[in-house]
This record gives sequence, structure tokens and C-alpha cells, in this order.
Amino acid sequence: MKRLILLAVLFFGFSAMAQEKPIISSAVIAIDRNNDVQSAKGYIDEAQNVVSTKALSEIREKDLSKFYYYKGLINYRVANSSDESIKALDPNALDKAVEGFSQLLEFEKKTGKKRYSDEANKQMTVLSNDIARRGIAASGAGDYESAYNDFLKSYTLKKDIANTVDTNMYYNAALMAQQNKTYEKAIPIYEDLVKMDYHGTRFFGINIETGDTMDFSSGPQMKTFVEAGKIREAQTSGDVRPNLYTTLIYLTLEEGDTASYKKYLSEGRTKFPNNVDILKAELQLFFDNKEYDKALANLDQAIAADPKNAVMYYNKGVILQTEMKRTAAALEAYQKTLEVDPNYTDALYMSSIIYIDSANAIGDQMNELPLNATTKYKALEEKQKEVFTVSLPYLEQAYNNNKEDEQVKGALTQVYRALKMYDKAKALMD
Repeated sequence: MKRLILLAVLFFGFSAMAQEKPIISSAVIAIDRNNDVQSAKGYIDEAQNVVSTKALSEIREKDLSKFYYYKGLINYRVANSSDESIKALDPNALDKAVEGFSQLLEFEKKTGKKRYSDEANKQMTVLSNDIARRGIAASGAGDYESAYNDFLKSYTLKKDIANTVDTNMYYNAALMAQQNKTYEKAIPIYEDLVKMDYHGTRFFGINIETGDTMDFSSGPQMKTFVEAGKIREAQTSGDVRPNLYTTLIYLTLEEGDTASYKKYLSEGRTKFPNNVDILKAELQLFFDNKEYDKALANLDQAIAADPKNAVMYYNKGVILQTEMKRTAAALEAYQKTLEVDPNYTDALYMSSIIYIDSANAIGDQMNELPLNATTKYKALEEKQKEVFTVSLPYLEQAYNNNKEDEQVKGALTQVYRALKMYDKAKALMD
């Protein structure tokens, strides 16, 4: 009796070890002969459960190749089915298809017997494009982490399987990592792209809320933001190289890597001396180092390259006013700002401050006069009034542009009181 029990156990164990072959065959018949994707999916998942419990050495090479290939093929059919009920069988079918074909290619490379490799290579090229399309959809939905993973996966698949370097996908992966603020992932890719001398196509526009330049992974994604009213001045450029340097400059600075920051700033300025964005980045370095003469020269170069850039004129005015105390030159810079953008609130406010500071300085002179210097006092008082009067239209326009700006409101209240316009001053305080 003991011998019979032992033989039964051995027979059962042998059956369990051998059962993946008929299940794989059932999956093949279901997909190839009957085009029954649902049944094929059930069989291949069952085969996966069996294979995962065994050492690969326990499975015949031929059966394992067939299993990997059909795991890829069946899951791909699920992922691309026009029948939503079939798609719903497995939301991860596309990734499992990639896994199946990848396992097949790795396995057959190791064994040296290419039973399905040629067909799997063709399928992987198609799959890489599907992964890229999924990444575009994820980026449009704001899921930048998933988009990064898909773009990088698409790039890697083409590189490893088809020996094709799709730098557009690599660039898109970097953009998604950057937008997801995972700069440690974005920086190495941007560095690789610089080494590759990647030109690419850049899709970008101006963020309406922040005024910053915003890059996109594709034309459709940029169009989505335009239609949502989130960006303006949408553009396409055939050379992203200056932007690669600009991005590396800001990201390495953000990460505290000052050596890389200076390196990419120097390289970028040498290669693209008239690029406004790189000029802006260099401006920050000069400003931080208090090299104001260099900063002004930098700004003049940026203005020459982009004479309609109000921000550059404004920055020039701020440096002249606050750091170099050259108020007359600062006023000229602010005037240029307002010629480009008449509603530039900060330029209006800073212009008014120059006049207010001048009026307050006259007030200091008045206070230092002896009590009997009535004539001089009145002359200075009249002069002070004239200066406050000059500042008034700047402040009133700035206030009309932004009534929530407390600095503007405070300065305007001061000027109203100085000009004895008490009703208007009171109205601002109510």
C-alpha cells in the first residue's frame, strides 16, 4: 500500500510538471484558429501561473519560446481590441505584451534558436509606437510620471530591439521628468541629448499665468493647452539645442550643482551668443555676483536680439535704480518698457518711486531750513508738489491695472495726501 501511495504522488507530480504544454497549445488554437481573444487570454494567463511556479530548466525550450511569444501576441491583441469588453480583460495588457516579446527575444538569444525572434522584433517596433501614443495621452492628461515612463520605454525598445535611436522620445522623456519636477531623471537625459547634438522639434508657448516659457512633448499636447486658454504665442521651432542649454542651466542651479551650472552657461553662451533665454540665465549670474556693469551689457545684448521684450528693459531699469542709483537712466529704461507694454504695472510703480523718493528728499531739505526761511520753504514746497504731481499718473494707472497690489495702493495714498487730495486718499483706505 505504501508503494502505491508513493507511485500516486510521483504520477501527480509528473502531471503537474507537464501541464503547461497543453494550456499553451489551447491558447495558440484559440488565437490562431478561432480568433477567440478572450479564451486565448484566459489560457495564456493560466500558463503564466504554471510557468511562474517552475524553474525554466524544467520546461522544454520549444514550449517556453512558444509561451513567451504568444504571451506577447495575445496581450497585444487584448490591448488593441476595438471591443471594450476585451480591452477590459487586462488594463496592463500592453505592458505584458512588451514583457512577453522581450522575454522571448532574450531567451532565444541565449539558446541560439530563433523560432519566433524575427516576428517578435517586428511586433516590438509596433509596440514601441503604441507605448509612445500612450505617453502622449498621459502627458495631455497631466500624468507626467506615466508619460515619462512610456516615452523612455518607447526609446529603449527601439534602441535595444530595432537598433534605432529615437531621440524625439528621449527628449519627450526628459520634458516629462522636468514637468514632474524629478530633475535627477531629467538632467542626465538632457546631457545625453547635448552630446548627441540633438536638434529636434520644439513645441512651446508662454504660460499666461506665470509669463514663463512652457515646453510640450508634442503638437497635440500644446494645442490642448492653447484651447484651454493656458498658453499664448504657441510656436514650433526646428532646433531645441539652445533650449537644452537653458534647461540644463536652470535645472543644475535648482539642484545646487554650481559647477555644472557655470559649465552649461559658458558652453551655451559660446554656441548661441544671441539667444535671449541664455542671456537671461547669464544675467542672473552677474546679478548674484553684483557685477552690474556686466549685467547691463548683457541686457543691452538681449534687447538688441529682442527689442520688443519689455522684461529686459524693466530689468535694466531696476538695476540702474536700485543697485547703481542712476535714476535718470532708470527712468529712460522704464519709459522704453512702457513703450513696448503701456500696462506694465511694475514699470509704472518703479517710475513713480523715483519721483516719490525725489519729492521726499525735497521734504528733508524743507525740514532742515530754519523757521525764518519762509521764502525758501515755500519754493521747495512748490517744487515738491510738482514732483509728486509727476508721479501721480504712473501710480493711478498702476492701481487701475492691479487694485490688489498693496505697495501701489500705499504709494498712491501717500501721494494723494501730499497733494491734499484727502477724499481720494480716504476712498483708497475704505
